[in-house]
Amino acid sequence: MKQLIAYSLYGSQERYTIGAIKNAILATRHFKGYTLRFYTGASVPESIKQILRLFPHVQLEEQDGPEDHRAKLWRFQALTDPEFDVVLSRDADARLTHRERIAHEEFLASGLDFHIMKDHPTGHNYQISAGMFAARTKAIPAHLDYYEQGDYYTADQDWLAAHIWPLIKDASLIHDESYQTPTEGRSKRRPFPIAKKATLHHIGAALEADDRFHFSSDQAIAKAESGSDKYLAEWLV
Repeated sequence: MKQLIAYSLYGSQERYTIGAIKNAILATRHFKGYTLRFYTGASVPESIKQILRLFPHVQLEEQDGPEDHRAKLWRFQALTDPEFDVVLSRDADARLTHRERIAHEEFLASGLDFHIMKDHPTGHNYQISAGMFAARTKAIPAHLDYYEQGDYYTADQDWLAAHIWPLIKDASLIHDESYQTPTEGRSKRRPFPIAKKATLHHIGAALEADDRFHFSSDQAIAKAESGSDKYLAEWLV
């Protein structure tokens, strides 16, 4: 089975560019054998691209579209790539983890077509979070229009709700312990197979380049629990 982890990468903020490099490293530990593909904009520094090209499991797909919120949809092109059986969509400012891999393995074993994760206690209440899902490519139509959405913050989530959710709502594994997401058809809702170490040791955490939480509300919760505003990253696991 060939599996791909897809990212949109544009701009020069280290939150994303260093995050991309860290994920290329983490994939060799937690997603060994998977390909990472970064759909990259012209604004990504060449030095970052050169580093990413050093990893044999990393692909770069240069994009020439607008580098605004619509660029978040670039990664969805991978959903119809016939070279891969399963595509995971992720955010460059999050970190790949062992806990995430085990949840993904449970999805693969389920035989269902789609995997949705909702792991942040307040920030993941979308039908599909754009950096928190996986799909079997056979379940996705070969032709999709990726640029119907406007340029606004939740453009990617809204596109998924409109174009993908109707296709997979009855054949999804949903890991959700906070929102009691209703299920339809063959879909199943389950708790995550591995418990979090802390409230915000969640999959898909938005981080700065140095692994500090990006959002001030997350920083406050983390500091109250552990005395640190850094994510409990699994670099040494």
